[in-house]
Amino acid sequence: MITYVILNTTEITDEESIIDFSKLINRNASMLRYSVDGTKALVKYNGEQPDFLNGKTTYTHSEIKAVMQTNEWTSNIEE
Repeated sequence: MITYVILNTTEITDEESIIDFSKLINRNASMLRYSVDGTKALVKYNGEQPDFLNGKTTYTHSEIKAVMQTNEWTSNIEE
């Protein structure tokens, strides 16, 4: 089962980041979905939770779909 976690972007970009992309479905930072303002990023993993995500809020597919539809994650730019 795929599980989703929202991280602060600084947790990924910081020089001392402990994010191990080899344990994620997203294999590098360019593969992540970022919030509209760029301060948060969505990572996902399959199976057992990686240690570096311990203590983080996890989401199921249906839960994260609802989160991704909010203004924080979806820009409502009209053409």
